[in-house]
Amino acid sequence: MIKKKKIPEYVSLKYAKNKMLSSISKKLDPIKIHVKDSEGRVLCEDIYSNINIPEENNSAVDGYAINNNLTDYNKIKIIGESKPGKPFLKKVKKNQAIRIFTGAYLLSVNKLNTVYMEENCTEKNNYLKFKKKIKTGSNVRLTGEDIKKGTILFKKGRKLKIPDIAQILSLGITKIKVYKRPLVGLFSTGDEIAKLYTKKKKFQIYDVNKYLLMSLFSKIGCEVIDLGIIEDDLEKTKKLILKSKRYDLLVTSGGISKSYTDNVSKIMTNYGDLLFWRIKIKPGRPFAFGKIKKSFFIGFPGNPVAAVVTFLMLATSFIKKLSGNENYKNVPDYLISDFSMKKKKNRVEWLRGIFINKNKKKILRKFHTTGSGIISSLSQSNGIIQIDEEVEEITKGNILKFFKYQDLLS
Repeated sequence: MIKKKKIPEYVSLKYAKNKMLSSISKKLDPIKIHVKDSEGRVLCEDIYSNINIPEENNSAVDGYAINNNLTDYNKIKIIGESKPGKPFLKKVKKNQAIRIFTGAYLLSVNKLNTVYMEENCTEKNNYLKFKKKIKTGSNVRLTGEDIKKGTILFKKGRKLKIPDIAQILSLGITKIKVYKRPLVGLFSTGDEIAKLYTKKKKFQIYDVNKYLLMSLFSKIGCEVIDLGIIEDDLEKTKKLILKSKRYDLLVTSGGISKSYTDNVSKIMTNYGDLLFWRIKIKPGRPFAFGKIKKSFFIGFPGNPVAAVVTFLMLATSFIKKLSGNENYKNVPDYLISDFSMKKKKNRVEWLRGIFINKNKKKILRKFHTTGSGIISSLSQSNGIIQIDEEVEEITKGNILKFFKYQDLLS
């Protein structure tokens, strides 16, 4: 008979967060991919610039390039032109100029240092006259002004965005090392759960949570495998969980409580390492975390809103760190409360919130209903208000923590 381990029950939010993040002792394996496929991936190497950008001095405008150390600005001969990809290769003498286009090079052999915009010049019979002298160096982008050769362009641990990809490709780099995506196996439990696209029995509910969570895990950069629905059968649940070693993370919703039918907690307690299974939060108290063999395990609440809120406020920072993202901590905005309320002490409450601009200030309102079963509170709000455990009352004008959905999922 397997001896049951003592599991901390009803832990603080701080304890739960620290336990989850500190359990990640190593990052996922690196893989090499094409830069064009790297949006949202996390670098596992520093990217250095192998060239200067720009590689040569070039023009920031359309106009005329000269050496600005002239004595006579009234009669300057145009002897050629420089276009992007087709620079003027000859030396330009004193009192000579070339027509130049935006992005075209001013080569060192030309000895040109200033570009006059077209509107500041008059041209007649291939000669220029300048309306007024401008500062030497005007309208010239210098070699390495944007990026100098040998400097770090992006550091290890950065989650790549589309502009990053463009910049890496501009260096001629086509392959980079990134961390592999976390592989997540996700299943639902319970006789009351019915598959989508089937006719459910009376008293059953459709498998909403699994598809919500699959979308959220995919959004944050995971590869997700649907493991189906497991009925309330101890042996079937045990078989699935004990075969979880191929996954970086095994996920379920529901099945974590003191109910005699909740088999997941029994199996995790006996065969895995369940680190906690209830947190002093609202919504989402029955949230479990642990390890089974080489896989991490998260048990989300069965309530859809509670599952989404705990995903946003607990799972996102865990997944970001597991993915190698150095910016894994979720940082709130601090906004002015436009509501009053009371709450229980010694637990954190998460409200669905809406921020608006009022009298040139960002004001925070809570969604008009706060029940954990109100799905519309997610689609009609734009973030989560966190009220810390020591707070017992909120009044209008208090400064509150606000986590935007878009920031949590970025």
